[in-house]
Amino acid sequence: MRFIASGLAKNYYCLLWFCLFSIIDSKAQVSENDSLLHVYKTAIHDSTKINALHSLAIFYYETHADSTLYYAKAALLIAEKNKDLPGQARSLQIMGVAFDYKGNLDSCLHYLGESLKIYESLKLPEKQAHVISDIGVAWYYSGNYELAIRNQLKALEFRKQVGNKKYISNSMNNIGVAYRAKKDYTAAINFFRQSLALKEEAGDNQGILNTTMNIGSLYQSRQVYDSAFYFAEKGLQIAKKLNAKKDIASCLANMGDALLNMNRVPEAEKLLKQAEEMAIPLNHTQCLITVYHGMGNIRTKQGNLQEAIYYYQKGLDLSAANGRKELMLNFTDKLAETYKALRSYDKALRFRDSSTAISGGLLNAENLRQINEMTAVYQFNEKEKLIILLNAEKNVAASMAGRRKKERNYFIVAAIGFLGIAGFAYKAYAANRKKKEELNRKNIVIQKSLAEKEVLMKEIHHRVKNNLQVVSSLLSLQSNYIKDEQALDAVNESRNRVQSMALIHQNLYQEDNLTGIDVQDYISKLSDNLFASYNIRPGEIKLLKEIEQLNLDVDIVVPIGLILNELISNSLKYAFPGNTSDKMIKVVLKDINGTLLLAVYDNGKGLPVNISAAGNDSFGFKMIDAFLKKLNGTIRRYNEDGARTEIEIPDYKKEII
Repeated sequence: MRFIASGLAKNYYCLLWFCLFSIIDSKAQVSENDSLLHVYKTAIHDSTKINALHSLAIFYYETHADSTLYYAKAALLIAEKNKDLPGQARSLQIMGVAFDYKGNLDSCLHYLGESLKIYESLKLPEKQAHVISDIGVAWYYSGNYELAIRNQLKALEFRKQVGNKKYISNSMNNIGVAYRAKKDYTAAINFFRQSLALKEEAGDNQGILNTTMNIGSLYQSRQVYDSAFYFAEKGLQIAKKLNAKKDIASCLANMGDALLNMNRVPEAEKLLKQAEEMAIPLNHTQCLITVYHGMGNIRTKQGNLQEAIYYYQKGLDLSAANGRKELMLNFTDKLAETYKALRSYDKALRFRDSSTAISGGLLNAENLRQINEMTAVYQFNEKEKLIILLNAEKNVAASMAGRRKKERNYFIVAAIGFLGIAGFAYKAYAANRKKKEELNRKNIVIQKSLAEKEVLMKEIHHRVKNNLQVVSSLLSLQSNYIKDEQALDAVNESRNRVQSMALIHQNLYQEDNLTGIDVQDYISKLSDNLFASYNIRPGEIKLLKEIEQLNLDVDIVVPIGLILNELISNSLKYAFPGNTSDKMIKVVLKDINGTLLLAVYDNGKGLPVNISAAGNDSFGFKMIDAFLKKLNGTIRRYNEDGARTEIEIPDYKKEII
């Protein structure tokens, strides 16, 4: 059984230790391997052979997964010959984990699933929990955090039934790590704290250290540096008691990083140098990356840019050697900024181009991970529904077969006399009642399927919203490189349009009604985003809203949102030249006798005298005209104490709250 390790190098092995320790450790491993082989070859009982083969298989987990598979398969053959179900289940579980180490998710899930079936038939909840936890770990390392959490929560339920606090705390730690990967820091810290409390109660010092470091790492990600320092310091005290040298180095580096972010530079530099001295002989890569990043930042603060470049380059080389692209992105950005400060523009440009390439690769990888996760979750839900349906059909078939058998027996008994007939009638009544109960159970299954579809719809809206926000972020990033003012305006306007659509899917994801939008809330958020986009200071322009409480269909909210985006943007850009006071924009949306009135007024300089009632030839007004044709709407534009635009949409899709 495995546990998701801390992000602070819990899975790394020390290649260079003190020479004596390396020799002793190597000899100990060879001795253990030879001893297990001797037990297997000399054992009389098959159960002893199976246990020895399992131990040999686990011995090679992380160093040689093919050897793990070889010994586990040998154990499986002996267990099958002896009809030893627990031995078969354990062998299959070990094979599943070995395929996970090899990166073969499909084979991993197959063998773990076969192991789980056997443990379920034997009614062994603790063993079931271990296998389900392994499935959760496999999903985690494949990047599917949603299914990792689901399986870890299921394993936690079984472990709570058994009552083993050690395994309960490990499940909570695993769930916290998965939530942290999803950037759901509130849920992550909740599970980390529960795990820590149980480990402290049990006196599990190594477990306390792991979870304490996880909590510190979480606070570092959230930029709560005083809490990050507190937990790193607490972890250091525990690591010193355990003489865990790698963990000591990691804690020192994390403390130094937290102090640096709190601008306590001399203290930070001292701790980072201590961490570096410990990490180099241990070949502790992750710790050294943290040290070099911190030392580079310190030298930058001190104005020693050449030495800062030295540390940033070392950090970049280590990150590249270990395939850590997110860290490579950080170091290339730092090098680009530093070379720019030194006026070495050719090198700055080279690192900036490298940063852009890495950033694009990370974005594509994250999009692919999200798509794969959504697909796997959908397939998982469909599989669960199919299992429920097949079980229901199996129960109905069994019920019908039983009824036919009873009816045959009743017919034979009926020949005996009236008592047989009476008995037949009674049992027929019982069978009918059972059928009704079965139908009720199927109705429950159908209702559950509908609820799951609603959850899936929410997940889809959530993904669409995320993808639209990715597009908005890309447009924002692109705008940093555009010098032409007209092109920059076009990109920013496109970003606002994308954001208006993302808000709709955000509302759909957060509300119980998956087809209707609360326009009061939506228009408020849309207006706030536009004011922020055009850098309007609070109080500079007064926004009045006369919006009726309506719940509108998503098919009409999308064009309304884009139309409002254009009209409000035009008022913000053109209505108020100079430093005029008492600026005002008013948005109106209400139902008048079944017709939807949408209006935007401002008290600015008004419309140009040569503009038509329908607008002008700009892309924005062409888009408005296209939407109005689709909605059978009409538009009227005129001047009256400023510019006024009124749109009427008859027979719109609505739902009055």
